[in-house]
Amino acid sequence: MNTLEINGLRKEYVDHYTGETIPAIGEVTFSIGEGEFVSVLGPSGCGKTTVLNIVAGFIDHTAGDVLVHGRSVHGPGPDRGVVFQSHALFPWKTVLGNVTFGLRMKGVSRAQREVAAADILELVGLSGFERKYPHELSGGMQQRLGLARVLVNEPEVMLMDEPFASIDAQTRRKLQQDLTEIFEKRRPTVFFVTHDIDEAVFLSDRVVLLSHRPSTVAEIIDIELPRPRIWRETVEDPRFREYTHHIEERLGGGEPDAQAG
Repeated sequence: MNTLEINGLRKEYVDHYTGETIPAIGEVTFSIGEGEFVSVLGPSGCGKTTVLNIVAGFIDHTAGDVLVHGRSVHGPGPDRGVVFQSHALFPWKTVLGNVTFGLRMKGVSRAQREVAAADILELVGLSGFERKYPHELSGGMQQRLGLARVLVNEPEVMLMDEPFASIDAQTRRKLQQDLTEIFEKRRPTVFFVTHDIDEAVFLSDRVVLLSHRPSTVAEIIDIELPRPRIWRETVEDPRFREYTHHIEERLGGGEPDAQAG
């Protein structure tokens, strides 16, 4: 069963100075099955993040449909959780306060909130940091906290917008390994936007390649690498480089840059 369906999605903007209609997303169609990890790659400015923001309900689309378990998306909702590149944490709340905020808004009891938070903080490696504030954490730990805050609410779809783009290479690799281990334990449904080809292949069950703007789906690639995945072992698999080389060729011979897409 598909958790997320994107059918004939189109997005146009109007230039307020000239009145010209500017197509951003030409026509995008793909789906994500329950418990599947799908990454979206494409040239800079192709509309990757725009598609994610439409799925999140942050912006409207011009045409097409976005469905979560058959329900049309009209604005943000608790069935979709977003992990941002910028962490988007409450600086005045502790780690525990950040993680339990959504549960508190749902009316979950304090005892239940704390049990759920303890479980998630253990999962993301933040046990013992419950009373710390975001500014007391490293960038990598802040991103783990952002992930925990979404996971604890058990959304039907987890949307991740280049969550590791602003983190140094060593920490990024560690977080990629952590994320795949979390995915293999919990099997959330993940829509992951990235500009990093290696990251997409390592993490994903499938990779969706978007074309230049106005974007369409150029290709959907099944990543048939065994799980669980360990970085060193996975990248040494000849199929890993076959996938990355193929994607590089489809994207024009090189890795797209890190600008928002």
